[in-house]
Amino acid sequence: MSDRHDPAPYDALLLLSFGGPEGPDDVVPFLENVTRGRGIPKERLKEVGQ
Repeated sequence: MSDRHDPAPYDALLLLSFGGPEGPDDVVPFLENVTRGRGIPKERLKEVGQ
């Protein structure tokens, strides 16, 4: 007997996207929007946005 489990077949695939910033000046506002409510300091978002 095998421990291998065959997944059930599926007939749909759902893809989602946050989109993205359109230019360098939009990076930090985009990150603020995506991480809203998670308590990430603005200084960290600016560092990541660099």
